[in-house]
Amino acid sequence: MMKLLPLMIVAAGLSALPDESAASVVPLTWTPCASAVDVPAQVAARTWCAMLMVPRDYANPSGGTVALDVVRVDAAGMNGGLHQGTLLLEPGEFADTPHREIPAMAAAWLTGGDAWRSVSRSLDLVGLAQRRMDDADGHDCVSATSALPRHASLGAMPTGPNFVTAEALARAIATACQNDPMHAHIGASARIKDMDKLREALGESRLHLVGVGRGGWIATRFAERYPDSVGRVLLDSTWDIDGSVVEAMEARVEERGRTIRRNIATVTDAPERFGWGTEPMDIQRRIGALPRWAREAWAGRVANVPDLLAVLAMARLLERDAALTVDGLRAALTTTRLSGSDDDNQAARESAGKLLDEVATGLGTDTYGFGTRAAGSSPAQIASVFATRCNDGSWGTKQRYWRQRTHELRDAWPSSVGNETFQGMVCSTWPAAFGQSEVPVLAPSVSILMAHAEFDDEAPLRHAVLGLHGHVTARMVVARGLRAHGMAIRSDRPCVSEVTGRFLAEGILPANKLTNCAMPDPVSVP
Repeated sequence: MMKLLPLMIVAAGLSALPDESAASVVPLTWTPCASAVDVPAQVAARTWCAMLMVPRDYANPSGGTVALDVVRVDAAGMNGGLHQGTLLLEPGEFADTPHREIPAMAAAWLTGGDAWRSVSRSLDLVGLAQRRMDDADGHDCVSATSALPRHASLGAMPTGPNFVTAEALARAIATACQNDPMHAHIGASARIKDMDKLREALGESRLHLVGVGRGGWIATRFAERYPDSVGRVLLDSTWDIDGSVVEAMEARVEERGRTIRRNIATVTDAPERFGWGTEPMDIQRRIGALPRWAREAWAGRVANVPDLLAVLAMARLLERDAALTVDGLRAALTTTRLSGSDDDNQAARESAGKLLDEVATGLGTDTYGFGTRAAGSSPAQIASVFATRCNDGSWGTKQRYWRQRTHELRDAWPSSVGNETFQGMVCSTWPAAFGQSEVPVLAPSVSILMAHAEFDDEAPLRHAVLGLHGHVTARMVVARGLRAHGMAIRSDRPCVSEVTGRFLAEGILPANKLTNCAMPDPVSVP
């Protein structure tokens, strides 16, 4: 949670302080954290809450402050002389609040193997709330545009009128956000300064870092700016740390397209088993011929072979009767065989039920192009993510460019483009200066370990690897055959959790630049 304090009160509180650096060294006041629920008692008993005061605008320290919640779980062995410092979690864009994330992660450490139990004994775990767009007056700029017409998927319906609707909504969001005084003070620059203020308030000379998704991108930039204030850096399912925000957005489109192609290849390589022929283009055409509502809801959800079989079966039913509703498809599927083998048929039937449920509940709708991780997020959180992406990226100033880019991405990756380019439409009219997408220059003293699943639709491995090769001290461990986002502590991958836990507990990096962790048992990879 974040609170914006009245400027007169803040000014009075800061009058005796010469600058924002002096204000930041005030120690935190810790109280028991009542929000630590649904976690083991041994974790709840070590969980504390506080509030960190930071300048709203670091360029104008006397112009008001922001209060950011801080949550800490003490190291289990801190009273036995095992304490080695503090580990700060820098989460992804749509993570829960630190009141939930931090106790939950500390609980996961207890089941993550010997190495992670060692981390639990030796390191405090801390989370710092993100700046938010809704705390100035209780309203956010996404909710302010809720009555405006919505566009269909730009990838599924790249028509002039649909683009016009999307561009109008994008301009309205960007304009409404000008009314929030936080709009220019959310992003990487402010975040890494907030992180350093937290370090000072904790009384730590260094912070160890765990960054997930975009959090890895942020953690790397903290390490660049404050090389003497950072210890071990674990990047879990990170974006390409050398890439731009725009590249991270487009990487999701590319990875989704590769996922569809892999699944299509699996199906066409075994025509006797699946019954859909041997021509990949035939399957692509079937997906492309889905009614717009179905293509918009399902094309980007084909994560595995059962999903693909479900979509193909429903596509065939809709070819026969385009008027079928969700309920009509459910009824028709009860008498339709979706694949040759009983196991494949059952798995595809379960996938079909999931896909139809998403349409019925609206979870398949992704107006802003942030993907499934944004499902269920509040409008205020959506507005805050727009702020971080727009302020940190170089999006240009021409909305119409994003029409062209939509077509280019569709040509390269048929069926995998949704509303990702809508972000460009918003950010190209965003009322703030764009951030610079420069490659971070890291000191040789900074130790980095990356942990990544082989298949990650949110932060593709092939992009993360670019950052691995760009930094001499970086190492990576890859969970082969795994589809996941956020996987450093997974108990089903002891090869990964042992490497990551040992790095944080003891500072030991793998000898090899790249370590491959195989699946525990042979399985078919989608």
